[in-house]
Amino acid sequence: EFLEMITAGGGKIYACKLAVDMFKLKKEDLSDEVKDIITIGEFYELCDGDRTQIIFT
Repeated sequence: EFLEMITAGGGKIYACKLAVDMFKLKKEDLSDEVKDIITIGEFYELCDGDRTQIIFT
């Protein structure tokens, strides 16, 4: 429900590639709300400076 609220409000949810690999998960194992699995480098590229909020769940 929390993830649905984030995406309904225009937020985007990404999974950490390192964590996904470490726990041997696949995209199918994650919530449908997860847009993609990305590296930290890809995350930095997506960030919009001080307008980016990071929420760890």
